[in-house]
Amino acid sequence: MIPASFIKEQAAAVGFDACGVAEAAMLSKEEFMLEEWLDAGFNAGMDYMQRNVAMRQDPRLLVEGARSVISVLLAYKPDRRIESARKIAQYAYGEDYHERLKRMLYQLITRVSEHYPEFEARPFVDTAPISDRHWAARAGLGWLGKNTLLVNPRFGSYCFIGELVTTAVVDVYDTPLPDGCGDCSRCVDACPNRAIVHRVGESYHVDARRCTSYNTIENRDSELPSQLDTRGYVFGCDICQLACPYNEQAPASMPLGNDRKAELESLPDADETTFRHAIKHSAMNRINYAQWRRNVDYSSEN
Repeated sequence: MIPASFIKEQAAAVGFDACGVAEAAMLSKEEFMLEEWLDAGFNAGMDYMQRNVAMRQDPRLLVEGARSVISVLLAYKPDRRIESARKIAQYAYGEDYHERLKRMLYQLITRVSEHYPEFEARPFVDTAPISDRHWAARAGLGWLGKNTLLVNPRFGSYCFIGELVTTAVVDVYDTPLPDGCGDCSRCVDACPNRAIVHRVGESYHVDARRCTSYNTIENRDSELPSQLDTRGYVFGCDICQLACPYNEQAPASMPLGNDRKAELESLPDADETTFRHAIKHSAMNRINYAQWRRNVDYSSEN
């Protein structure tokens, strides 16, 4: 049995901003509304979300013998935003979070196993059928806001999430936090496309078909929906997050250097070679140059 306090100390030493631990067990239907979201067709073209639904709900199907899920947060609120009519979601300003968190998670595994040689774990960063937000919520790191993002009391929703699924037993598991949003609906009201949907008797969901973030990243069509109001965003969207009171008070965690700021601001005019070089190690590598030009041209015309 490994002390949760030791794991959290090592996570902090590696550089994570928060760490929580939950027992590996099936998420309840109240916690995990994926089937409700899929049934409504809110996944748009993300057909892959229909696969491995059971595995997303139960990590024991993903890692044999799993006993615990260690969730970690890395805050990313930049100390300033780019100044351009063509906007980029703030999470994509810096290094690709997949690369950075995976590297840090392996460091955490090494640190824990040095003291507990029997410790075995698999790291995950948004690249496998495991529901990061829901496990972070179960581990007491926040709650799901009405925009369905994890909201941490200190860092808001400006957090990258990763987890270790381990066969190790931990002495104390964390308790989920109560909902801290209450009657606030700023994120819902702020979305220009009304993508945050709430039906009577159901949970809040994001309808990807209306979402600027989905359409500028996941949508591979040659044209964006004609009715989409991107408000200048050409990669992702921050509108619902910018409206959140928790994000307003969250501390800046990521310095945006002058060179990187200038590079991002000049990307709308970049040729393909320059664009590929600029996004090589950022989350923007999710899209190709044709998508980028489509997004920039649409933003210019609307």
